[in-house]
Amino acid sequence: MKVRKEMLLARNWLVAGVIICLMAISANAADQPPKIDPRADELLKRFSDYLADAKFFSVTAEIWQDTTLPSGQQVQAGRSVDIQLRRPNRLHTEVKSTRHSRGLWYDGKNFTLLDRAQNLYGTTRAPGSLDETLDFATDHLGMVLPLEDLLVSNPYKEATKKVTAGTYIGPVKVLGVPCQHLAFTQSDIDWQIWIEDGPMPVPRKLVITYKDEAGTPQFTAVLSKWDFATKLPDFVFHFEPPDGASKIPVQDVQSGLHKEKKP
Repeated sequence: MKVRKEMLLARNWLVAGVIICLMAISANAADQPPKIDPRADELLKRFSDYLADAKFFSVTAEIWQDTTLPSGQQVQAGRSVDIQLRRPNRLHTEVKSTRHSRGLWYDGKNFTLLDRAQNLYGTTRAPGSLDETLDFATDHLGMVLPLEDLLVSNPYKEATKKVTAGTYIGPVKVLGVPCQHLAFTQSDIDWQIWIEDGPMPVPRKLVITYKDEAGTPQFTAVLSKWDFATKLPDFVFHFEPPDGASKIPVQDVQSGLHKEKKP
């Protein structure tokens, strides 16, 4: 009986030891930084600092996103996005496609969404900073602003917080512009970015592959018309309702836009 008790005690200590070892391994893995190539890390930080230091800028993006029709066929849906930003708390975007058109204004106090096709708009109070307003739009309105990871105050932190690996691919041209091509991995997505060579290290192309979705659909954005010289006065971010526009809760505007996007 005594031998049996000693054996059980030894087994319990062994199990406890294994659990402690596994916990230590897990903790060490969690503490380890992502494996990002130094060249890729350097270029990503350079572009991030450049955008973060800009007091204001404008940019245009052509976006293509894979979507699945009710028949099961996968097609690409396209839209254009014009962005005007002034730090720390001003944003105006226009999103247009062949069927839809919407505008968004953030003036530091109010967040307004306009469905131009339906001539409906909604306005709500918003937080005092752009970063907080981007989170507010996601958490309370169920919407992700186009290319919002480029708009935050620290793009590098936002881009790398879930990255497990990063690779420097090499030089390549995007629409004739010399760029550096980088690739990164996360648990649910792979993403690539092409950063312009030279004194203006801005993103020229972005591709996201959604690995956890059927068919691994992709999101592609080609960015052009970067402008860091043209000043953006207050009226750019001030919303004026179009003639005949009806005001409804901003959540209803977003809900309607979401429904319209379904093929």
